[in-house]
Amino acid sequence: MQHRTALVQPTAGDLMPPAPPDIETMRDSARRAMNFQGDGLELDTLIALLQGHVRLLVPEIRALVQTAPVGDQTALIAQVGIDEAWRRVNTTAFGTDALVRQARKLALSTLSLCDHWENLTSPSV
Repeated sequence: MQHRTALVQPTAGDLMPPAPPDIETMRDSARRAMNFQGDGLELDTLIALLQGHVRLLVPEIRALVQTAPVGDQTALIAQVGIDEAWRRVNTTAFGTDALVRQARKLALSTLSLCDHWENLTSPSV
């Protein structure tokens, strides 16, 4: 009995590096939260979207921080932003006013993380 093993050919997705975060879309979502004037359902959706942005950015920035030289000021500041954003993403708010504040805090963290990502990925001058 002969057994044949097929060689698995890599696909284009296997060969391409992952796409960078869509910073512009994340900033736009954060701006909408900062100027929020909608209803509760829209607010819940916006909070979930911002939490998703933070959950996507945190591991990306952590990886960049880990590859930075020891004592790198930009990386140290980014780590503080990561810690604050992670606390905010895991906070639960109750009531409309608290939800609006939560959305705005998540928006600030999203904007901050976008800045950190750009600072850590831009070429040094």
